[in-house]
Amino acid sequence: MNDGGQPKHKSVFVISKDAFFLARITELLVDFPDFKFEKTDDILAFTESVDAIHPYLFLIDGNLGQGPVQEWTQTLKMSFDKIPLIVFHSTATPLNFESIRKNGADQLIHFNFDKEFIIELLLEIVPYEFADNQIPLAALSSINSEDLSADLEINFDVFVHLPFNKKTILYRKKGATLETEKLKKIEAQDQRLYFKKTEKKKFLEYARTAQTLSNKENPIAETERSLKTKKLIFEIMSEFFNQEGTDFKGGRIIYDRCREIVQEYDLLRPHTPVEAFAKVLRFTGQERTFYNEAINLSVFAAMFGHILNLTPEQIESLALAGLLHNIGLSYVDNYELQTDISTLSQEQLTTYYSYPEKSVLMIKSKKVPLPPLVSDTIIEHRENMDGSGFPNHLSSTIKLLPRILRIAYEFQNMTALTRADNKRTGTSALIELKEKVMASQIPLDLNTVLSLAKVVK
Repeated sequence: MNDGGQPKHKSVFVISKDAFFLARITELLVDFPDFKFEKTDDILAFTESVDAIHPYLFLIDGNLGQGPVQEWTQTLKMSFDKIPLIVFHSTATPLNFESIRKNGADQLIHFNFDKEFIIELLLEIVPYEFADNQIPLAALSSINSEDLSADLEINFDVFVHLPFNKKTILYRKKGATLETEKLKKIEAQDQRLYFKKTEKKKFLEYARTAQTLSNKENPIAETERSLKTKKLIFEIMSEFFNQEGTDFKGGRIIYDRCREIVQEYDLLRPHTPVEAFAKVLRFTGQERTFYNEAINLSVFAAMFGHILNLTPEQIESLALAGLLHNIGLSYVDNYELQTDISTLSQEQLTTYYSYPEKSVLMIKSKKVPLPPLVSDTIIEHRENMDGSGFPNHLSSTIKLLPRILRIAYEFQNMTALTRADNKRTGTSALIELKEKVMASQIPLDLNTVLSLAKVVK
């Protein structure tokens, strides 16, 4: 965006002593071509030059520590109270969020979170518009096809992502309508439509109207439900990372947010095998991010539980374990879900292989009142039937729920949109999974996979 008297470049000040932090921030925000990054770590020199600078955004390295972060936040907000300020933190240097927020931080985000979360938060606090031909996928929100109406004029721009061309293009401009045949073609091609995150308010107005016109019994836009649960996931993660002392408060918040997501997606209501698999299919084909991984594994595992006719307690435990299965990955420095683990250092790899245990330790340290089945399921969800998994190389002793979550994890790998663009449809993934397990190419529980595969016959 370059309106009127605005400068061509937007000055983004990065407060850190670490050159790697600047390099990582530059990489994460590469989709903002007019950002000019300026690193500083000298607070006295900075305060002496405040009259000569015109900042657009402040990004603070949380590894500076609680005291320096508070001092920088307070200093920057005293001089530039209207300029957005984000603190990036990590498990290496725990912070007390409440105190930093009181000093003026607009957002705190874990450094290992993926680009989707970072851009999402950034677009909430800075007035930034991408050119239609340069908009990154991370700046878009996926639309559930059930929220679209062929008879209703759209009040937002609609985009389509072409994974094989690695391009996102404008599909329909605001003021147009979405023809039924066009929508069917998009679905048949296993593609998704998107709206700009900066147009969320306009989209929700449209979706609510579309749902009302549809005369549904419960007119809640599915996309709105997804946006709500995304916010809940962020709140859950924030509670895990916040080092403020609590007496079970943080654990209760985490538990309540998890239960709210489970209820939002109606995961505990009885589902026939056909209904359960239909629900699974609605969550396939999404970009592989921390948020989508948590939601999808929760839905997939719970629906697999319904297909296998498990008890309500077991299904709830699968859903909760899916939501929290990978929080321990926050300990792996500079890691994203699409990182090739062969590129990790030995130290990173050691931490990676212990992430199921670290996830459980994080849950216990926050005193989250979860059923014991949840912790057991998380610890064993990356074990394999031939003993090649981790963290404990179990085989025949792996419990039933972890076996199911392990299958859900593999199913997510096969159906998610990744940089390699090798996603399968939900039906083809389950068929392929059955064939590979029968051929001993993937060490998963054969009986469970065969039982699940019956639903696609």
